[in-house]
Amino acid sequence: MTTEKKSKDGLYILIIILLLLVGGYLGWQISQKNKLINECEFSYNENEKELGDLNEMLYDQGIADGEDLKANLQNMLFDFESMEELNTDLNDSILAQKNKIEGMLIDLEKEKGNKRYYARKVRELSEETETLRAIMKDYVRTIDSLHTENVILKTDLSNTQVDLTNMTSDRDNFKTQSDELSAKVIAGSKLIANGMVSEGIKEKGSGSFKETTRASRATHIRSCFTIGENKIATKGNKMIYMRIITPGGSILYSSSSNTLATQDGKTLLYSDKKSINYQNQSIDVCIFYKLTKEIESGNYIAELWSEGVRIGTNNFVLK
Repeated sequence: MTTEKKSKDGLYILIIILLLLVGGYLGWQISQKNKLINECEFSYNENEKELGDLNEMLYDQGIADGEDLKANLQNMLFDFESMEELNTDLNDSILAQKNKIEGMLIDLEKEKGNKRYYARKVRELSEETETLRAIMKDYVRTIDSLHTENVILKTDLSNTQVDLTNMTSDRDNFKTQSDELSAKVIAGSKLIANGMVSEGIKEKGSGSFKETTRASRATHIRSCFTIGENKIATKGNKMIYMRIITPGGSILYSSSSNTLATQDGKTLLYSDKKSINYQNQSIDVCIFYKLTKEIESGNYIAELWSEGVRIGTNNFVLK
């Protein structure tokens, strides 16, 4: 056997050894990858199970809260029907509120079998009842002023007030439970408007503004508030929308194109808006809505919206 042949045989043996080592290493790598994949699959299955358990818990809580909300809506519907009999001048407005409540009851029942979204639907509908209750209180005041000498009506209004007080208590209890549940499920990234103050403003000839409680004197409606600190919220420019709800339940707006989209896919009219640069720190904001005509006196509601959710609300009165 020649030296050259021996060298070639040695080279072949070396190559074979290297191939075996590479093959062994690749086999070990594949084994490790398979082990990692199995661990990921196990973790994924565990997370899916926990998510399913959480959805079941939320659905069970939503069913209980939904029954309370259903009872409150039915009581409100009965109260509106009683108002129809007491004052025919408000029948058209009352009918509109009754139709809205009936629609809310249909939505509540329709979503009852949806385990994933039912609890959210209950929270959304409970928020809508706040506006309905404010409108109902305004109707009660109107009827009382028109029939102050009617003893029977005074008795009925007293009973209605008791019902409203009970519903307000139920609303507060439900809101507390709903807020606690929401805090566990929804990341607290939405903005919050604190210390909200809304009022009528009269513009002077000098361009300055002065507060007024008279509807006939108001040239603007102003809402001032503080967007609170939120380390979770994303930084950057954010649009804050203001909605002014009149005593009759309509929205003050300057153009029909003034609309905003809510997180649940609805489109709402807004009165005015303002862009802010939010850097996760508290920031003071004021929004002015310029009135285009003289407005009626009564109880008004101001709402603030941002990124499709309501972030603040308060009531104010213009005489």
